[in-house]
Amino acid sequence: MKPAMYYIGKGGVSQVSPEAANMSNEAHSPKTEIHTPKTEYNPAPHHKREAFATNGDRFVLVMVGLPARGKTYIANKIKRYFEFFHSAPTEVFNAGQTRRAMLGAKHMHDFFDPTNSEANKVRREIAEKTMDYLVDWLKSNNKDQALGRIAIYDATNTTRERRKWIIRRLSPALQSPGHLIFIESVCDDDVLVEQNIKSVKLTMPDYAGMDPDNAIVDFKQRIEHYATMYEPLDLKKDDLLSWIKMHNGGENLTMNRIKGFLPGRLVTLLTNLHTLPRPIYLSRHGRSVYNMQNRIGGDSNLSREGEHYAKLLAEYVENNILNPKNPFALNAKHARLYTSRMQRSIQTTKWIKHTVQPDGWVSMRPRRFAALDEIYAGKFDGMSPEEIQKQAPDEATRRHEDKLNYRYPRGESYADAIERVQLVALQLERHTDPVLVVAHNGIIRILYAYFKGLSREQAPHVEIPFGSVIELRPQCYTCPEEVMLLVESEQKEKKQGNHKKNRGSTRIQE
Repeated sequence: MKPAMYYIGKGGVSQVSPEAANMSNEAHSPKTEIHTPKTEYNPAPHHKREAFATNGDRFVLVMVGLPARGKTYIANKIKRYFEFFHSAPTEVFNAGQTRRAMLGAKHMHDFFDPTNSEANKVRREIAEKTMDYLVDWLKSNNKDQALGRIAIYDATNTTRERRKWIIRRLSPALQSPGHLIFIESVCDDDVLVEQNIKSVKLTMPDYAGMDPDNAIVDFKQRIEHYATMYEPLDLKKDDLLSWIKMHNGGENLTMNRIKGFLPGRLVTLLTNLHTLPRPIYLSRHGRSVYNMQNRIGGDSNLSREGEHYAKLLAEYVENNILNPKNPFALNAKHARLYTSRMQRSIQTTKWIKHTVQPDGWVSMRPRRFAALDEIYAGKFDGMSPEEIQKQAPDEATRRHEDKLNYRYPRGESYADAIERVQLVALQLERHTDPVLVVAHNGIIRILYAYFKGLSREQAPHVEIPFGSVIELRPQCYTCPEEVMLLVESEQKEKKQGNHKKNRGSTRIQE
């Protein structure tokens, strides 16, 4: 069938036959033909997003602040966020790692004493070597420097002279001064500093095998050395620079000369970050009627098996989230509940109690997010994989070859879902209370992959079993997890052996 043709004239737009369209222009008024084929597919996302993930811009983020202020934690979070949600190639260049690679570990506080001239010279060489790595990375495999990248220079950078040196070194590699952003972490809360020292710094290679009390004393002396020459970013003295200052792990932010899309996304991330420990619980909804029929999508109710899991989940919440035996959260009674808008997600949480606490807080108050809805299967919604294979074998093949970017006809892809799940991920970053997320397989995969440090390409292949709760505990360098299988049948199906599993490795399906 030939496509319809349209005629634009004084009387408006009217359809003409293909035969009439082919007639001589001498017999008709001047016209413009518009080809309007019926849209069958929403084009799939580009497979190689790196080329335009940062619009070709190269940004360098420079950390500033005293030791034990969460700079490395923030740098790693920035890297994770931009790589996973924006496909922006991002790398952290840590001066401490360069030092240990060049000289080994076991450097005590006197190495960081500003009056130690010999050590100062070595530390300057370490800073220059780290900067060399960063500049080389910005240029490597980057013909004509056309690809956008984000580099993070992770060091104390506490003096104004050091920051001027950084500007001189990076100016030739960046498009404008605004592409160099300083991020300062200021913390005058002694409790937070002490917590950071005990939770992170004591595990550093410098203090391996050392008595913890002696290690704490030494590290505090290291902080004092840096404090004697510390020059914070200042609105008057540094008014021409682009910078963001964080106070006490995210209590408030001050910024100067921050413009553009990615810098704006950076600010959004930093306003939601903190360094306090808290658990995040992830669970698939109970088995739905469609699950039992092996159909995808839809908005079906829970099956009998799903109803059983809903009751077990409520018991788990009461005994483990609201009343934990080993409290990891600051206030377990302030736990929150997130679900999608779909019936199987909402019904899975219907037995969970919403108790009003003495301070007026409602424990596990449910919030429903459209961003947590299942990946939409478009015209395949409600079909079984066998039906899709039979009716559209080419589509089944395309999805098998590229599960991340494959988009269902008139539906969504995993890449599309990642874009919207970003909103919930930022909420989870912001909360200091425990949060239980009850959603769908694809959505839980995305959240799990983000917090566990997996790539976008790995996210669609993570195994998330029915009948289980995954507890994540985000930390500076790692994200330990604990999986509780609540349903006996699921335990046997997965051949896990025990209900409770501590997992250090990631579950990836082939």
